Amino acid sequence: MKYSHSYLFLLFITAHITLSISGRIPLPSPGLRQQIGKEIRGQAVHYVFQKAIDLIKGLSPSQRVKEIQGLSLIKQYLYDFGYLQQSGTFDNFLDKDTISAIELYQQNFNLQDTGDLNNQTLQQMLLPRCGVPDIDFEYSLTDTNESWPKGNKWFPKGTKNLSYGFAPVSKIPLDAIKVFRNALTRWSTTTKILNFTETSYDDANIKIGFYIYDDGVEDVVVGDTFISLQLNSSVKSGVMRLDASKYWILPTYNDSLSWQDGEFDLETVAMHQIGHLLGLDHSFEEDSIMYPNILPSQQRKVQITASDNETIHQLYTNAVKADTNHGHVGSSSGLITSMFLGFALVAMLN
Repeated sequence: MKYSHSYLFLLFITAHITLSISGRIPLPSPGLRQQIGKEIRGQAVHYVFQKAIDLIKGLSPSQRVKEIQGLSLIKQYLYDFGYLQQSGTFDNFLDKDTISAIELYQQNFNLQDTGDLNNQTLQQMLLPRCGVPDIDFEYSLTDTNESWPKGNKWFPKGTKNLSYGFAPVSKIPLDAIKVFRNALTRWSTTTKILNFTETSYDDANIKIGFYIYDDGVEDVVVGDTFISLQLNSSVKSGVMRLDASKYWILPTYNDSLSWQDGEFDLETVAMHQIGHLLGLDHSFEEDSIMYPNILPSQQRKVQITASDNETIHQLYTNAVKADTNHGHVGSSSGLITSMFLGFALVAMLN
């Protein structure tokens, strides 16, 4: 399981979540000093990544085969989401492996697969997304007792009921809890596979919470899921984490959403992450609930598509014949891409 350095220091938020009458859920940082530091670092990192994108956009195709300042950020992005296999410190040279990774990324997202960092590809990378790698992830609990949720391997075969609980330290308001409950019910009634029962966080099969980074990095990832194996035990849990630095919007919110302002529909992201915990991989059909990115035209998307429903039934009942053209490629699960901080600071210093 791939983790960036600052990803290891993820903390659940301890501040109380307040809910405004508009249905917009701000998740404040614990203190003013921490909040100011977070905003400054987050803006600086985002600025460097955006400037790197803008620089690459301004280059001609022939220039893009040379050293490109800021390309290391793109390589980190491709690595975090499963497209680039090399690891370690990334340089700014557009080598063959990177070109192949770009081509594969373009193919998955139905872009022109030239291997060139064209504007369309770069814009796709800037879209907010799930932290789960798209392809070539590992399902192994041997090294860190954590893994991506591949298929339905993490809970016993034949399971008909999964319990869920909310992290007490997140102090999630009731209106937001209802959104998670509705999302779980939607999956249950649509697929007719599993039922869900609420319990305490410690005893739950599925553990739900909001988190912040101790380094305050803001990035394109809005949430993720992973499987955790309890120490000295065979008990596994599915963990769903949403980014507490975002503004989470309730279904009752009447104004238009704007992810550019940090606003995200809570049910949309919850539905996606539950799909991962039930075993669904990412789909590259834009209407699918399992599409990796949040598109500007689909900022609220909670309906399970026919292909999603078919795939979940294939996993659990084998009642639906396989359709190799339903568009599901790659894998599901969440890696918070902390690509920005370390590599951005390097870019700033150069």
